[in-house]
This record gives sequence, C-alpha cells and structure tokens, in this order.
Amino acid sequence: MSSVTSLAAMYQEALLAHHRAPRNKRELAAPTGVAVHKNPVCGDESRVMVRVEDGRLVDVSFGGQSCSVGTASASLMTEAVQGLTVREALAMADNLDAMLAGDAEAVLPETLAPLRSVAPFAGRHGCARLPWTGLREALSGSRLTGG
Repeated sequence: MSSVTSLAAMYQEALLAHHRAPRNKRELAAPTGVAVHKNPVCGDESRVMVRVEDGRLVDVSFGGQSCSVGTASASLMTEAVQGLTVREALAMADNLDAMLAGDAEAVLPETLAPLRSVAPFAGRHGCARLPWTGLREALSGSRLTGG
C-alpha cells in the first residue's frame, strides 16, 4: 500500500464527516466535570465537559482546537459514551487504547469503527487519544460517586 493510499484509508469518509460536522462541539451547561488537555507534540487542545447523574453520563460535549483526527475522535466519543455508566465509558476508553496499541481483541462499538483506521499510524495515536484522556479526567470525580 502506498503512503497516499494508506493516508486515504485513515481519512475515510466517516472520520472526515465527524471532522467537518462535529457532534456535541459546544459548551455544556452545568457540567459535573471538565478537563482540558494539550498535545505538546502538535499543539492540539481538547476540552471535555461531562454531566453525570446517578453514575450515568447524561451529557458530554467538547471544545478546543484539534486536527481532523482529534476532532473526529472527540465527536465520535461524545456520541459513543452518552447514556453509559461511568464505568462503561472508562472501559470504552481503555478498549480504545488497547485497539490503538494493536490489540485485535479490543471490543469497540461499531460507532467507533472509523477510529480503527488510525491504528496503523502511531504518530496520530496522541490525536485520537486526546479527548479520551480528557474524558477520563472529567469523570475522575464521578468515579467516587458511583457508576
């Protein structure tokens, strides 16, 4: 596979669609957790806001400036974790890390399938992980209250 072909495989239409029209990129009213992370390598910044009620994510949003992979990952993340318990969302973040590390057995919902195209590009893993790192931190206080 040529480098042009492989880059085209990573930037598949589903990934680009989330970059062009990100879902849940907005300020969240009354968040229960907020985290801001920067990727020191490329300068991407992701701000993740969560609202947890009774151990369940009732709303998730993001902001900041990221590349197409970072924006798409944040957009996909907000859709995938809505309604999950805190534990389920954290397990999903762990599975994303495992998938990016090459674990073919990592279980991800079909909605996150576009992120599989990033796995062969280790240099882009930080971009894909950035919003998930923010999610973990935003949820850190929620772990103490259940879910």
